[in-house]
Amino acid sequence: MERRTFLSSASGLIITVWVSSAFRPMKPDKMDRIAMGTVLFRYRFKQTKPKEIATIANELTLLDVPAYYKKRFGIRQLEFWSNHFESLEKSYLDQLKASMKASSSRLINVQVDSAYDLASNDETERQRSLAHVKEWMDAVAYLGSPCVRINPGRVNGSVEKSIESMKEVNQYAQRKKLILLTENHFGLEMNPDVHVRIVQEAGPKNIYTLPDFGNYSQAARFDALAKIMPYAYLISAKADSFNENMEHTSYDFDQCVQLAERMGFKGIYSLEQYSGKYLNLDYEKVADWLIEHVKRNI
Repeated sequence: MERRTFLSSASGLIITVWVSSAFRPMKPDKMDRIAMGTVLFRYRFKQTKPKEIATIANELTLLDVPAYYKKRFGIRQLEFWSNHFESLEKSYLDQLKASMKASSSRLINVQVDSAYDLASNDETERQRSLAHVKEWMDAVAYLGSPCVRINPGRVNGSVEKSIESMKEVNQYAQRKKLILLTENHFGLEMNPDVHVRIVQEAGPKNIYTLPDFGNYSQAARFDALAKIMPYAYLISAKADSFNENMEHTSYDFDQCVQLAERMGFKGIYSLEQYSGKYLNLDYEKVADWLIEHVKRNI
């Protein structure tokens, strides 16, 4: 099928041009802006199975995730949680790369949540932590992820030590061609003003925030998100609790997405669910809900 496009010439005449439908602009696919993390299905990984589950039904490993996410959800963009890695050995990382290649998937970020504290006043511990996160960054770079999320330090740590550490981490990230992300993730960066300060002083080049919808209190949520959103590279589109009717009850998830869009965010939303208590939910339905609610608001 063809259509007519009317163009105004320099002389003011109207020129009719026939344009083949093959050259029509493609409508953007909203799924291009959606990724999904392995935190969402943590109950199905042996490393993060809660005590309430005696035996895992349909157990997952990271090697299973690319094909599973593509087939069940149509998702090809992945975020891995460090707790789900079985090794950092090259042989294991090669298997992960092969599984992603086989499903035409890509890793967009790794959340590094292991034992380290980059804000420690104990210099021995701080140096150990620096070496630890660099080892993880080596693995993340080898996997081909563009980003790595590193925690800047525990809540009782030193902001100055955190900035000193994050400067060094950011320099290492640049050498590894990694974008460094910092999430509001229950450390000293839970103060959004401190979070922004870390980004600005440890960078500003190559370091960004990773706003998490669920990690602020109800009273602080939208004001705090608005402070860190201008520095966002990736968003953790996290849900918390659902009722028996699959209604999200913890906060207005849609409003969080709308805030990000209103503030000009054009990047990827990585889907996640996390609650501090055990929830006996159908997590495939949770994933479906998250996909639907992000798509309807972008």
